[in-house]
Amino acid sequence: MRKKGMWIGGAIALLLLAGCTNSESNEPTPTPTPVVSELAESPVPSIETPEEEPAETDAGAANGQLELGRLENVFAFADETGQQLITIPAENGDEIDDPEQFAAAIGNGGDRIEIEYVRRQEANDQDTNRQSIDNFNNMAGYIYKIKDEGILLPNKSYLLAREGVVSQDSLVDLASAEDGQYEQADADTIIRVEEIKGRKVTSSSILSESEQEKIALFVFEREGDDMLASIAYIHEDKVLFKDFPATYNESGTWRVDGGDDPGRFEVLFLARSDEGVLLGIAWAGAEGENLFVLQEADGALQDTDLKGGRYWSP
Repeated sequence: MRKKGMWIGGAIALLLLAGCTNSESNEPTPTPTPVVSELAESPVPSIETPEEEPAETDAGAANGQLELGRLENVFAFADETGQQLITIPAENGDEIDDPEQFAAAIGNGGDRIEIEYVRRQEANDQDTNRQSIDNFNNMAGYIYKIKDEGILLPNKSYLLAREGVVSQDSLVDLASAEDGQYEQADADTIIRVEEIKGRKVTSSSILSESEQEKIALFVFEREGDDMLASIAYIHEDKVLFKDFPATYNESGTWRVDGGDDPGRFEVLFLARSDEGVLLGIAWAGAEGENLFVLQEADGALQDTDLKGGRYWSP
């Protein structure tokens, strides 16, 4: 596993506080009302000005929660050097409004890497229509590079966010499995999951975990041709599932050429939001990768409009 008020006295006092704005997001920072002491023969008691409301900064909301509605459906993947990203075309095309405003790449179990816009790349005649590391220089998309520090994992996918949308404080610090070397869930957790789902667990994999939370994949016992795999978010008494039911197919139940193996799941990030838990997932198989963000709703993990994918083979 890795890892990641001021006191005012005297007969007359006047204090003017100049408001400031966020130069990047163009959102005003709350400015306290100026405090003026009244004229009096005796000394005026010291007055404490109200504290400023937490201001949103370029790094995201000051309260450590991101707003789901400000996330956009823009995924990208890194090149072989880990220094650049190219955006992945969405279902409605590959055009992005104001691409220069995207300033962070979120992935790899909650890493937040600051990025800056480089240019728009057009496809050339060597484009294979695959969103793979070998086709990075040939496909159409928007190119970004690391701004200062940090490193992107080559060929790994990331969710891009505009300036001021995602703070590091909103992302849970996770330790994640490396290269698919998953640990199994403990016996008590398996028993608990079996009781909730009413079905025997045949395999389990801890994808990522924090000090208090776990994200795990459970595959359940086959019932006729009915197959079931579930991602679970576990925190104390809370267990949220995202189910992936399927019909058994010898050549590929969940993924093409995957047999009865659901494929590799990786956690892009776990975040606190105004809508509850947000979980970013990359689900890879032989033919490509699905990317999606799940939202806590109605006691489960539900789909959002944030989803994408990469095709890389054959």
